[in-house]
Amino acid sequence: EASEGVPAPGGRGAAAVCQAPATGSDFVPPSSSEECLELLRRSRVHWFAVRLSFQARSFLARPTQHLIRLVSIFRFFTGLADMLPAKLLVHVLEPVLSPAHRASAFVWGVSRLPDVTSLEEVLNLTNGQQTEFLGTLAQACMDALSAKMQEAGMGAEFTKALNKVRKAVEKQRFKRAQERRLKPIRDPQGAAVMKKAKNRRKQESKKRKVQETILKTKGAKGGLRAKTHRSLV
Repeated sequence: EASEGVPAPGGRGAAAVCQAPATGSDFVPPSSSEECLELLRRSRVHWFAVRLSFQARSFLARPTQHLIRLVSIFRFFTGLADMLPAKLLVHVLEPVLSPAHRASAFVWGVSRLPDVTSLEEVLNLTNGQQTEFLGTLAQACMDALSAKMQEAGMGAEFTKALNKVRKAVEKQRFKRAQERRLKPIRDPQGAAVMKKAKNRRKQESKKRKVQETILKTKGAKGGLRAKTHRSLV
C-alpha cells in the first residue's frame, strides 16, 4: 500500500512483464542479440521501457507536479535492472538512462534530505527536497544498471549507452540555448511573453522558498513576529 512506503511500481504485473514467456521445461534462454531483442519485443518490455522513458522526460519539465509518476518510473527501471539478465538489459539501456541521467543532475552539493521511508514522507518534503529525492532515485537506478552490466562483463556497453545519452542531452541543451538567444530577433513578442512568464516563475519560487523557511523554522505561516528594537535613548 502507498501508506506503508514507496512501492515498487507495477507490482505483480511488472514482475510478470519482466519474466521470459514460459513455454514449458524445454524453454531455452535466448543466446544471440537478435533473440534477446525479439524476446523483449514479444513480452512488451522494450515498448514499455521506451514509453515510460518518453513520459519521464516530459514529466521532468515540472518534476514536483509529477512526483508520484516519476518516483514510480524510476523504481520500475531500478526493478528492471534487478530482474533482467544483462543480455536483455543491454537493449533497454538507452531509454532507461535517458531520463535517469537528466534527473541525476537534481543532486548537487550537500544533501538536505531527511530519512525518507514512506510515500507520505516524500509528499511532505519541500519542493527542493522532492526534486533532490528524484535525483537520488535516478542515480540509484544508474548505479544498479552499472553494477549489473559490470558484473556480467558488459561495462563497455553501459559506458557506450551512457555516453550516447550524454551527447544527446548536451546537443538538445545547446539547441535550446541557441533558440532562446535568437528568439528576441525572430519573435520579439513571443520573447517578451516568455520573459514575463520567467520573471513570474522566479517570483513564485522566491515566495515559496520564504514560506518553506517559515514553516521549517516557526512551524506555521503565522508564527513570525515583528522584531522590536530597543531604543538607545
